[in-house]
Amino acid sequence: MKNIVITTITSLLTTISMIFIIQFFAKGLGPEEFGAYSLARRVISNIAPLIILSMDVALSRYIAMTHEKKLQSSYIVSSIILTGIAITLLLAVAISSSKHLSHLIFHSNQYLKLYYACLFLLGGYTIFIITYASLLGMQKIKKANLLQLCLMAIIPLMISYVFASTKSSSFIMFLIGLAFYLSIFPLILIIKKTELPRLNDVRSSFKVLLKYGLPRAPAGFFLAGLLTLGPFLAGYFEGLKEAGFFFIGQSVFKIMEAAIVAFGLVALPKISQLLAEKKEDFLKTKIEDILIMIFQLGLFITIHTFIWSKEIILVWLGSEYQGVVPIMKIIILSLGPYLAYVLLRSIVDAVEVRAINTMNLALSLLSAAVISIFLVYVGFGLIGLATGTTIGFSILGVMTSLYLMRRYLISFKNFMFRWVFLLNILFAGTIIVIKNYIISSFHQYELLIIGFIIESILFLCYLYFFYKKDSRWILELKKRIFVQTQ
Repeated sequence: MKNIVITTITSLLTTISMIFIIQFFAKGLGPEEFGAYSLARRVISNIAPLIILSMDVALSRYIAMTHEKKLQSSYIVSSIILTGIAITLLLAVAISSSKHLSHLIFHSNQYLKLYYACLFLLGGYTIFIITYASLLGMQKIKKANLLQLCLMAIIPLMISYVFASTKSSSFIMFLIGLAFYLSIFPLILIIKKTELPRLNDVRSSFKVLLKYGLPRAPAGFFLAGLLTLGPFLAGYFEGLKEAGFFFIGQSVFKIMEAAIVAFGLVALPKISQLLAEKKEDFLKTKIEDILIMIFQLGLFITIHTFIWSKEIILVWLGSEYQGVVPIMKIIILSLGPYLAYVLLRSIVDAVEVRAINTMNLALSLLSAAVISIFLVYVGFGLIGLATGTTIGFSILGVMTSLYLMRRYLISFKNFMFRWVFLLNILFAGTIIVIKNYIISSFHQYELLIIGFIIESILFLCYLYFFYKKDSRWILELKKRIFVQTQ
């Protein structure tokens, strides 16, 4: 609980920082240049998994499963060798075909500097991932969170505030990439504190990481592809400005993800330890609680974010980005399934050696791509792209949940479908009536503040109802929080 709370706070601070970073860049760069920057970030997220080779998961998992410093060190050295080979191959291809690939991504030759800045950032990001995963695997949660806070929140926030007005997305990308290279210093300290690995251990751990990580590498690529598909096709069919709109519309995923991503980061090494101790029955109970919690809370969060989406965009970025609103409304419909995937993917990776997430993501991406392209060609434009993305993420969340339900023989009897749907209809109707009544009486900022207060009251009532209904996940959460704080 302590580690999850610390990691959650870090994620929330990182997300708050991201909100301001997007705001500074969107207003400072302007819609066109911001669109190019947004598309570049999506392309980076798409390429990064092919370089990292799932070391963020594999390294954390296997370091957590051993307490021998020589083995831990061998895993770290092996991950450096693996990612080093991958990034060398990527750079060889990317630099030799730089003009063609740059034009393919940005549909223009004027963003070649931004293309090279992306390649520079990828090297630093790889070092950061290895360092971060090593700290998580060693259960050094505070140090891992401090590293994330500095490199993912504080430094990018300072860069966005100071340099957004330069209107140079390539220079900004270079500075953010330079910050990631700072993670090499804690990585050196980690290696120095572990024992020098034997050559046989390095060979053995190299094979283990490759066997576990390589089948999972496409998973990160496919997930990034689901997020990149919309902006890329928007840039191709519409323009870079529309690609930026799509990027902002998807940002709701990352904002909401902040509150729950900590669970997966902390859970992966812990669940790996529980599996090594043969505690399958204990895991089944907890996984059932998580699935019920996702359903009960996910529906509430999705509905109420949808209701307030227009006000959020207008307050956050201004009327210049009002075109984002219809895109965001559609994408929000898949928020619940996406959050389910974020919560459950680490559990799937921990309990299953097979790359289940990779297969689910491949099918989701294929479905999203086919539907998106079809809807664009029949004339739905950005709305069609948003619809395709929403369907893709919905398939992903459902497939991930059903896999765990089948594996642990979890039934639907404890999900309380009737009460969940009735309460959400009641609360959604209440907030719509209140919003329509007060919308003309307050400015946008005031409206959001009042809305937040009302939503908080409704959310607490929602939780209290399921607490009185003896929903086990709430009772367990209460027991853990109050027992550990007394």
